Amino acid sequence: MIILKLTKERFIMSIQKQFIWINIIGGLSVLGGYVYALLDHPVLRGQIWGGVPETWQPWITMFMFFSGFGYCYGMYYLIFNEGLNLKFFGGRYDSSIMRTLVILFLLSASMWIHSTFSYLELPTAKKMGMIQIELWCTALSLLFMTFGLATAKGIKNIKVHKLSVIGLGVISFHCFFLDAILWTSYLPRNY
Repeated sequence: MIILKLTKERFIMSIQKQFIWINIIGGLSVLGGYVYALLDHPVLRGQIWGGVPETWQPWITMFMFFSGFGYCYGMYYLIFNEGLNLKFFGGRYDSSIMRTLVILFLLSASMWIHSTFSYLELPTAKKMGMIQIELWCTALSLLFMTFGLATAKGIKNIKVHKLSVIGLGVISFHCFFLDAILWTSYLPRNY
């Protein structure tokens, strides 16, 4: 029994470290990719908003920070609180499903800005399709993470759990509505 308990604790630590490294590497890929892409395209930088009205841009930018905080809070709950011990999607899956969704989110979130600048340089329908696929992957992975966490079993700290669901819900809204739907609908089709 003691050996089984030690093995389970080791496994949870291993999952915890995986989540930490996935978020560090993925977060640096996303944010570093933004910095690189913006610095590498000084002439096109102003076109990144597409046709989104200028009056909306400060609000959307402010919401980006709320979204980032929501994601960080959700990950804090998963990694450092009880989150990795939960059974997600109504008790059907362990934390490996969330790990997969986090990887999918960070991977697709790190790609769209590069695809967008490529599209702005030489617009084609294929490039527009790639942007849409990347943003929809980003949005859907977050929506599934939010739903998986919201329907999780084994919750001990209900207040912190609800706040983490709200946090993931905020970034899900941002990536789903503001990015995948609104922003792509305003991006000019110049092909």
